[in-house]
Amino acid sequence: MKRFFLTLALVFVAIAGFSQNKLLRPRLEIATLENDTAIDAIEIEVFYMNDEDPRMYYLSLGHLGVGTDIVQIDFDPVFELFVPLGGTLQEAIAKMEEIKTWFKEDRLTEKELTGYFSLAYPSGDPVTIKVTSRRLLASKILEFSLPTGAEGIVRATHISKTEFGSLLSSVKIYKKIHPKQQ
Repeated sequence: MKRFFLTLALVFVAIAGFSQNKLLRPRLEIATLENDTAIDAIEIEVFYMNDEDPRMYYLSLGHLGVGTDIVQIDFDPVFELFVPLGGTLQEAIAKMEEIKTWFKEDRLTEKELTGYFSLAYPSGDPVTIKVTSRRLLASKILEFSLPTGAEGIVRATHISKTEFGSLLSSVKIYKKIHPKQQ
């Protein structure tokens, strides 16, 4: 009887190992920026999904906080906000350079992007992301937010110009190191 259950368990593990599990899709990282020293810890990443046809590059803006425009409380460590950047590395860089120009916009200027708010990788229905240019003392910040039904409540993440510029530079270096990658 023991041998039967052991054989059954090994067959189950083998089938699970070779099946195409859509829950655990690989994210192939190009560049990551983590800032744990800030008051609101940030983790943004540029990656692509190798199992998609055609291949698509994404910007992960990390986990969103809930609160007002000024104070955000992070309590959702599971869902992430994703922005599609394009089908090639060159398109991804161009889209990121376009987003970087939004830091120069006047205070409280709003733009819109289409993205995904989902678990682990971009999936589901697209959502509209509102991007607002903000200023804090000497720094320029973009707020990426999702609409909520409650008045005055915002689900958002904030990225400074220097953090975004650092991520963009890392993607450009990656392109120089891997010139054949589309």
